[in-house]
Amino acid sequence: MNVTWLGHSGFLAQMGGRTVLIDPWLDPRPRQLERLVPPALAPNQITKCDLILITHEHFDHCDPYSVGVIQSRTLAQVVAPEETLALLDVPARSRVPVEEGDTFNLMGVQVRVTPAKHPQSTYPVGYIVSAGGETLYHAGDTYDFYDLASVEVKTALVPIGGTFTMDIIGAVASLKRMRAKNAIPMHYNTFDKIRANADEFAKRVSASTKTEPVVMKVGDTVTL
Repeated sequence: MNVTWLGHSGFLAQMGGRTVLIDPWLDPRPRQLERLVPPALAPNQITKCDLILITHEHFDHCDPYSVGVIQSRTLAQVVAPEETLALLDVPARSRVPVEEGDTFNLMGVQVRVTPAKHPQSTYPVGYIVSAGGETLYHAGDTYDFYDLASVEVKTALVPIGGTFTMDIIGAVASLKRMRAKNAIPMHYNTFDKIRANADEFAKRVSASTKTEPVVMKVGDTVTL
């Protein structure tokens, strides 16, 4: 499985011959705030994608322009809660509305929709995707909560920036609940309110869990 960090909570995963894009926020100059770290790619640079998964409706996860450009170029299926899909201009045949607890196979990718604890959102979710014997969990925006104990994956993508999500301490606590071989931190240092030290996260994960921390730079691709 190859995983590329596009910035913030956006990832491109290649697994089992499929390409899965999660939370592509590729606007370098959003009007809502100053983005301190630009995205790794522009929407028109993504030419292959089978599924686009969106965790919730907030602008830094649901970017209608980016999703529209990518979907029109790749004909990807767009998976999101109904409230989030309503914000997107994509063809009806490409929309896949989901709820917590849904499990389905789409284009050879097994998708499990998990809960997320993010009360600032109307209907937040996370995703566990599996293909080719690989498993990837994207937590979305969430605090630590007990049901994360049901997550068993090869790689977990977890927020560490605090301010409406887990901070480093919460993220490490969540990894103690999960069974994840690897953990990649996300949702930090993109803007002022979510500054965090990924090296501190890595040290704490190594010291107190069985999970291997994988700290990436925006634009990096790792093989896991």
